[in-house]
Amino acid sequence: MSDRDDMSGLEVFFDAARAHAAEPSVALMARIEADAQAVAAQTSAPPRPRRASLSSQLYRLLGGWPAVTGLATAAMAGVWLGISLPEGMLDGANESAYLIDVAPELAFDLAGGNF
Repeated sequence: MSDRDDMSGLEVFFDAARAHAAEPSVALMARIEADAQAVAAQTSAPPRPRRASLSSQLYRLLGGWPAVTGLATAAMAGVWLGISLPEGMLDGANESAYLIDVAPELAFDLAGGNF
């Protein structure tokens, strides 16, 4: 005996269920619509996000306050070293700083003549 033979009595009920499509009642659809309208009335549009200013975007791009502090410190040290030449750079008290030309053969003469 197969399972199909045991189910023959239930086929009548299955056929009846297939013939009658399940649809929600009009009252149920009206309650769902009323509930959706009530919820839609309570919600408001979300506020538009403010666009960050250029300085705050740069601040975040650099990495926050630790990186900005390090950059400011390095800039101030560069300005200080550029303005005041340290004594260690000079050979003696009366000597001025001397620039060493690494490749003198690459010099460019602006006058271009034998003067």
